[in-house]
Amino acid sequence: MSQEAAAAIGTANVGLATPLSNSDDKCRKRALSRSEPKSIIEIHISNEINSSDNSCKRACLEPEPQTDMKDEQEQHQHQQQQQQRPPQSNVIELSIEEQQRDRDNRASCQIFLQHLPCFKLQQLISSTPIPKCRECRRRHTLPAASPATAAEANSSSSSNISINSNSSSNSNNNSGNSNNDIYCRFYEFRRLQYNAEGELSVAGFPNPYLEPTSADYAIWQPDSKTTPTAGFMDIQVCRYILLHAGDQFCYLWRQEAEALKLHENPDGTIAWKKAVQGIREICDVCDTTLFNYHWTCRKCGFGVCIDCYKDRKEGLQNKRRVEAQRGYDAYHWLLCTDSDKQQQHTLPELMLTQIIAGDALNVLGRLLHEVRTLWQVPQVCGCLLSKQQVKDEQLTQLIQDMIKESQLKQQTSASSLATAQKVQQQQRLEQLHAKKLEFARQNGIDYVPGRVWTKETLGKDPITSAFDNFKHINFLRKGLAGLRRFLPPRAMTLVHSTQLAPGVPHEWLCDGKLLRLTDPMHPDNRVLFQEVWKCGQPVMISEVARSLNLDLWHPQAFCRDFGDKPNDLINCLNGNLVPNQPMRHFWEGFQCMHKRLLDANGKPMLLKLKDWPPGDDFAEILPTRFADLMRGLPMPEYTLRTGNLNIASCLPKMFVPPDLGPKMYNAYGSALHPDKGTTNLHLDISDAVNIMVYVGIPTDEDSKPQLAATQRAIALGGCEYITRARCQSPDVLPGALWHIFPARDADKIRDLLNRVTLEKGFRLEPDHDPIHDQNWYLDDKLRARLFKEYGVEGYPIVQCLGDAVFIPAGAPHQVQNLHNCIKVAEDFVSPENITHCYHLTHEFRRLSHSHTNHEDKLQIKNIIYHAIKDCCTILTRALEERIDLELAKAQAGQ
Repeated sequence: MSQEAAAAIGTANVGLATPLSNSDDKCRKRALSRSEPKSIIEIHISNEINSSDNSCKRACLEPEPQTDMKDEQEQHQHQQQQQQRPPQSNVIELSIEEQQRDRDNRASCQIFLQHLPCFKLQQLISSTPIPKCRECRRRHTLPAASPATAAEANSSSSSNISINSNSSSNSNNNSGNSNNDIYCRFYEFRRLQYNAEGELSVAGFPNPYLEPTSADYAIWQPDSKTTPTAGFMDIQVCRYILLHAGDQFCYLWRQEAEALKLHENPDGTIAWKKAVQGIREICDVCDTTLFNYHWTCRKCGFGVCIDCYKDRKEGLQNKRRVEAQRGYDAYHWLLCTDSDKQQQHTLPELMLTQIIAGDALNVLGRLLHEVRTLWQVPQVCGCLLSKQQVKDEQLTQLIQDMIKESQLKQQTSASSLATAQKVQQQQRLEQLHAKKLEFARQNGIDYVPGRVWTKETLGKDPITSAFDNFKHINFLRKGLAGLRRFLPPRAMTLVHSTQLAPGVPHEWLCDGKLLRLTDPMHPDNRVLFQEVWKCGQPVMISEVARSLNLDLWHPQAFCRDFGDKPNDLINCLNGNLVPNQPMRHFWEGFQCMHKRLLDANGKPMLLKLKDWPPGDDFAEILPTRFADLMRGLPMPEYTLRTGNLNIASCLPKMFVPPDLGPKMYNAYGSALHPDKGTTNLHLDISDAVNIMVYVGIPTDEDSKPQLAATQRAIALGGCEYITRARCQSPDVLPGALWHIFPARDADKIRDLLNRVTLEKGFRLEPDHDPIHDQNWYLDDKLRARLFKEYGVEGYPIVQCLGDAVFIPAGAPHQVQNLHNCIKVAEDFVSPENITHCYHLTHEFRRLSHSHTNHEDKLQIKNIIYHAIKDCCTILTRALEERIDLELAKAQAGQ
């Protein structure tokens, strides 16, 4: 049995968590802990614990068949004692370390941070109890249960935090060291103090300027000793990230400053909520990740973000509220649980709280503008700091030299994809450029090293010239998410693109707007990729399958390894769910029509495997396939988890990592049903690459009707001649038909779908969205109407075996499988589309809680912050080292 098969069988045997009973505080269930172990080791331990518990129960409850009289008497006495013992309560014993720490706090009478959850503190207090947070109060109201059940209930309760899925959790709270303790809202947040009589009282909350240590500042503030989180990032990469993400950070900075003006509490105190390892703070109203400033209830720990607080202050009721719910007020805010009679949270009573230590946000904001000015990165944020200039000509010249030298190093020799011959050629080219650069420096000539020089590019830095056409940029939706930037679409010809990147095999589709790269491992692919990617256009890279072991991705391999594991299926013809089916039924249907499941009319269903692998990490469930995929990902600087242009890699390890995949999409072909999509129209909050790893046709029936229907679907889909000619080649088997629309046109598509909904006699729900609901597939008639009435035209793309399709963040897209397909996708966060990610976070927070995309799991604000911090740190250090080097040379010359 393979390792992956063992993991699947082990995971299948794990039961789901027992549901909680209803309590007075009906809080929303949150994704606080996984219901299944994530690794084979955890499965093994879990089974051992269960078996030992069961054997222990049997030993206690089932007497030995042969016992003497004395044993029977002792057993009888034991049973009587058990019957007389009072029922077990929710009291959990403190560990020795916790007891000792409490004794030290009593003896010193000094202020200390709450190191125990509220429900444990109650065991130490004999006088009037201090307020308990809403999580601990909810836990206390649950029925008495075993320690394991209590721990499970505690981990499943509502909370404004999300726990790192990679952190271990101990279900036995008797140990006293369970990670479930940190579900408490006041854990390491509230300050407590004992008086001389041993009475415990609340002594306020930490001060963000006095309490943080140097380690706390190191998380948030650029420091000369702190190593950046991201991988190798040179000067050019840092400048490129600052170009695309710097303005968005400046807006984020200004939005945080506005929070001080919104504050209504007459007490000017600002509390500091320390960032805790593996914890993601979430707004209790809209589920958005709390970045820095937010408001907190001192009594129950309720937390609300800047946007929800602003909506409440301006009298805007939550659009997602359909009817009043118990435990919520009219604005869909949770009621305070401090007393038996729950009260509404009022704005003047809430306490302004920040997460970032001290003044680190302001320090980084000022440093960003200074660094961008020094390193000649265009700024269009419009603030006063962006208008400052560098008056030191020697410093300016030094930085220009560093920029030009960095362009020499950012060539093929720095790429892991280069061959030995290519590296040698590049080294010779760098030596030649170095001599030219020295000559230009001595004679005052503006020279920029690079591969190709034209009249337009000679003497220009590619970073500073990237937005030369800024006056043509469309700025849309000035509001909550700031200015959303859309570059105009770029149409190119082979003549122009060959000059930009000679030697890169490629072609242009969709009237020169869709780039198709045909050598996935070519080291210069990034030159052309970035030209169109920054304009929000999709890209296709072919022949990726050459770098993969396709035997691992065959249906028979999945059937062998996971055939006995149950999973939900979806019938794409009607959207109905086929629950809890052994996956063997699905995988066998890939190859044989007669083995497919039948519907009520006796016809084979058009099935799609729902959400598999599940939410667990792909790398742990499918380790062999994960390793194979990582070796074959195209554009690794973007798509790898550690890629230097995947700015999600800048998030420090202590934060909960966003779930960026990989994810699999497995479905039968539907070419015979041109109006039915395999994946309906939707959009994603992050960028993604989708790779076709298998395309197949059932072998037990005539394939001619299927092949003919495929060609008709391709023609009907609006594909051009080059694409249709490729799909008719005997060596190419088309797998899926994509339609990807520009992100700038999402609102136009919404308007059309809302009009069609009203035309059909349905009403529009205020808390739903026609794109996010994923209920629409745009057939040829709807696409024609979209083009005629709104001028919106998408990119029809046929994905064949080995093709990788790059989808920009915010771009609406839909998929129709022409044949049976297995696809695997990996998400990433590119600097070019960071403004779209930021804006979509605000869109998703307006959705109802039933939406899977409602909760902000990407943490885009944290990603932007730490990407800017790393880039500023690297550039500042590079400049300091260069100045020290120049000073050393000057001193040596003297």
